[in-house]
Amino acid sequence: MRTLHLLAIVGVGGGVIFGLEKDLWLSYWWLAITSGALLILMDVIPNPVWLVQVRGITIMLKLVLLALLGVYPGWDAHILMLTIILSAVISHAPGKLRYYSLYHRRVITSDNDTKG
Repeated sequence: MRTLHLLAIVGVGGGVIFGLEKDLWLSYWWLAITSGALLILMDVIPNPVWLVQVRGITIMLKLVLLALLGVYPGWDAHILMLTIILSAVISHAPGKLRYYSLYHRRVITSDNDTKG
């Protein structure tokens, strides 16, 4: 699923950065939105605390940013670059940041951790 998502983002990125008509990259956009939503479900179902961790909140923000592509065409390249930057930062951030729960105000590594 992650590989499919990366392929979709590359398709959207090419279309946006090279200023192609939206119709030429719209199918990649749909694939990016759909695969991103499925990846979120794959993380949330086994570990609902993901929703309040920095990693989950960041990824949901990325999905919102992707949804904004095409709404303000002049901003598309900036939105896409911000999405990619957020992806790189959160995926390479230390666990103390990625697993920090904004709700619990501390690092939570699993559901079982929420009370301890």
